Amino acid sequence: MNPEKKITVIYLARWYPHRYDPMYGLFIKRHAEASAQYCHTGVVYVHLLTESQAKNPGYNTEILVENGVPTICIYYKKSPIPLLGKLINFINYIRHNFEGIRLLTTHTGKPDLFHVHILTRLAVIAWWYKLKNGTPYIISEHWSRYLPLTGNFKGILRKSVTRMVAKKASAITTVTDNLAKAMQSHNIKNCRYIVMPNVVDISFTRFYRGYKPPRKSVFVHVSCFEDRSKNISGILRVIAKLQDKTDNFLFKLIGEGIDRKKLTAYAEELNIDQNKIEFTGLLTGRDLSREMSTADMLVVFSNYENMPVVINESLTLGIPVIATRVGGIPEVINERNGILINAGDEDKLLDNLEKVCRGEITFDMNLIQKEAILSWSTESIGKKLTDLYKDVV
Repeated sequence: MNPEKKITVIYLARWYPHRYDPMYGLFIKRHAEASAQYCHTGVVYVHLLTESQAKNPGYNTEILVENGVPTICIYYKKSPIPLLGKLINFINYIRHNFEGIRLLTTHTGKPDLFHVHILTRLAVIAWWYKLKNGTPYIISEHWSRYLPLTGNFKGILRKSVTRMVAKKASAITTVTDNLAKAMQSHNIKNCRYIVMPNVVDISFTRFYRGYKPPRKSVFVHVSCFEDRSKNISGILRVIAKLQDKTDNFLFKLIGEGIDRKKLTAYAEELNIDQNKIEFTGLLTGRDLSREMSTADMLVVFSNYENMPVVINESLTLGIPVIATRVGGIPEVINERNGILINAGDEDKLLDNLEKVCRGEITFDMNLIQKEAILSWSTESIGKKLTDLYKDVV
């Protein structure tokens, strides 16, 4: 291949921001935008509509160009046929991905490489193109289902197909070494596992710092409000105890999700002072950056986790993190940028938050930000991705 010619790569994404959820798989979109700085990059995303979404008017197929990335989004309805519905939905999902690839290649030309984001079915499509045209593919896995506490990687057929398409890939990238080892523990073999961090849009850090209440420590938690993994109920219990020890704090919980109503009700049940806690709802972009920038510390109290991108975002803003020692988090958090505690250790979380409020724990925010930008900028990750693509092609 001509070294001066830009590589053409098609992303096949299981998760991706769409018209109903701008945050869904946002980290995949950022990878696409990073690689698009150095490659011809396009994305195919197929979305199965829920019943409420299917009632809304709109085109079944969208052809977009966002931040230099041509994107095909195809929306389709669930099959109403009993018993056979799941099979029909699966067939339609595969069919629409092939349709999306055909549409996208009219814009990008024939791909030199497929980049599959999230196993397994999309890797089967990429494998078929490898058999047909000799087009190589790589896989990026983001799903925490391989981790021991989730127990979600099940089924003989799924495991067999996953192992086959993984072995045939030219490389597998994961956001942490911990996830790579978890996959390998399931006998998912590949000659080349590579850690590829998530991207943080550096423009995220260029907004002015938001208003911070004087003489108060501000803590933030940002998540999808799913309590089983994120353990927000544990955070609320700690806040209830912290308010009995100090008046010098405000805790902001940012996000939306399936347990939001239950958790706000639980905060009331714990008699948490409304002046000590704030549920902001979902925030994105400038609004999220402004709200996070008021914080003295990000709090991540997950029972299990892969590597939440909000940690990258927090550090890129120069904000230290207190987080549980789960998943790939210990690969990022160290004594220079935060504190690690054991999952579920509410006493230790309380003790550390109280010390922050008293000024007994401090960090060099400028150093935190400098190190984070060097690691996770769009340019840095874009170059890493492009080097991998060139090597594979």
